[in-house]
Amino acid sequence: MTKPLHFQSVEIQHREILQPYLTKNSRTCDRTFNNLFCWQHYYRTAWAESDGWLVVRAYINGERRAAYIVLSRDETPHYEEIIPNVEADAAAQGLTLSLMGLTEAECTLLKQQLPDTFIFDRNRDFADYIYRAEDLRTLKGRKFAQKRNHVNKFNSLYHFEYTSITQENINDCLRLEEEWIAEHADDESALAERIVIQQALQHFEELELIGGALYVDNQLIAFTYGSAVNETMFCTHVEKADIRYEGAYQMINQQFALHLPENYTLINREEDMGMAGLRKAKMSYEPVEMAYKTTALKLTDDMRDIVHVWRTCFGADDPSVYPFLARYHFGHCAMTEKVDGHIVAMAFTIPCQTAFGLGAYLYGVATLPEFRHQGISTRLVRNLLEHCRESGATFSFLIPSDEEVVAFYDQFGYKATDIQPIFHSDMDLGTGDTKKDRILILPLDKSFSMESLPETLDCTPML
Repeated sequence: MTKPLHFQSVEIQHREILQPYLTKNSRTCDRTFNNLFCWQHYYRTAWAESDGWLVVRAYINGERRAAYIVLSRDETPHYEEIIPNVEADAAAQGLTLSLMGLTEAECTLLKQQLPDTFIFDRNRDFADYIYRAEDLRTLKGRKFAQKRNHVNKFNSLYHFEYTSITQENINDCLRLEEEWIAEHADDESALAERIVIQQALQHFEELELIGGALYVDNQLIAFTYGSAVNETMFCTHVEKADIRYEGAYQMINQQFALHLPENYTLINREEDMGMAGLRKAKMSYEPVEMAYKTTALKLTDDMRDIVHVWRTCFGADDPSVYPFLARYHFGHCAMTEKVDGHIVAMAFTIPCQTAFGLGAYLYGVATLPEFRHQGISTRLVRNLLEHCRESGATFSFLIPSDEEVVAFYDQFGYKATDIQPIFHSDMDLGTGDTKKDRILILPLDKSFSMESLPETLDCTPML
């Protein structure tokens, strides 16, 4: 019999209750009280405590999936005690259970205690970057030569002052954030982060944050802040700088590391979210470790059928089915055919953000051999394309594996191109050879033109 979980919003006074769970065996930014508190407006974060377990619930991608963090007081958690309760909460909302932010050790326990229950996905885009604090403080060695040059250039150009963030200069930080956001007003994630920063700065002392501010000629040009992950690791949550001052980011980074308490020997600078520029910047500081977070998705009967069809049609060793199900499989982007209650054919789309509007990437179309040549795939694809039109997609595209596939999609109006797709995802969504991948395109809206198309198509899959 399941036990109901009673969730409540994250308030400052809950810090003492949550902190013992969050800091135990923690190495990631997801398990800091500051992030839970400040991001709750965006993820609708809530928490419940039940018989020695902390359950944190967040909503990913609006309300399409509820993701949970489950943490136990015990050294060896027994997941069979809490999973039925968490699953019941997800089911009450018509959602599939998803556990997020799992460590490798936690995944091992889940597999041992609840075998053949979950699929697991480790997404590089959401791995935290961990650095030696000493490296960021000293910038010693050839690998940090460019960083030292930026810092030295800043020193030669400007007369600066570094100080801690206090109540006296919080308004300066808020003003710099307003200036920064004015230049990024069309960036949804930046707008969400704006609220996070405001929350953090307004409750700075209560959240026990540590921050630094960089002034040039009495003008604030950079600030940063963060909080402890555990006794030896500190997490930098936010770093903002006025790029008109050459080397401002490198200087605030170094100065902050220099002024952190010495017990913090490691600094976590969070994830890059798959953003190429941010990844390059984070890698340039030579992380000593990537703290991976794994998602565990509870297998449903339909998912088991999809895995069976996938492996039968695409090969038993195809590694893409689990990350696809964990990241991109949602009911409104799928069409399936069932016989005797089991899926025998399927077709999916992955919505992608592109320069030409919303693109519907047709993916994973397959029919079990014994059900082919009955027009099932044709019907599924037609229905799926009609749904895509109604959902506002301006075009559909796919990557054919051979000429037979090209011929099949000709009946729907897809046209061959020399356009190479570039997916901003660590999962291979093509044929396995990205250099050879070329797309077929089908306009779904009158606004989409086949003329003057680019050589490459940048695609950001929507999780």
